[in-house]
Amino acid sequence: MRADTRSVTLDAPAAMVFDFLADPLNLPKWAVAFAHSVHRDGDAWRVQTGQGEISLQISADAAHGTIDFRMRPTSGVAITAYSRVLASGDTAEYVFTQFQGPGMSDAAFEGQVNALCEELTVLKSIMKARTVCPN
Repeated sequence: MRADTRSVTLDAPAAMVFDFLADPLNLPKWAVAFAHSVHRDGDAWRVQTGQGEISLQISADAAHGTIDFRMRPTSGVAITAYSRVLASGDTAEYVFTQFQGPGMSDAAFEGQVNALCEELTVLKSIMKARTVCPN
């Protein structure tokens, strides 16, 4: 199973970044290639993606800055992406690791990696805007 880790420096306090990323309702704002919409389904969340609806659970720990995304695209298949928000003075570093899922082609995984790179650019813009206009 292949893995890919990307990071981005965000011009925002780590607590602000963590709070934004830990809220599943914000996924469509920054993970634009992944999440078209999100709604609650009991203790989990349902995410409408380009490939259909999937189940999502988020495990967030503010003390450690970790936000893990456990996705179930189909019955019996679970994929976890791990992320962390690290404080660095007045800024934050966001680190995101994703894995090539079972049965996922190399081309599909590369597409997913490229999409994440674009999404991290979107996230950077959102965090910068939130520090300039916090309301």
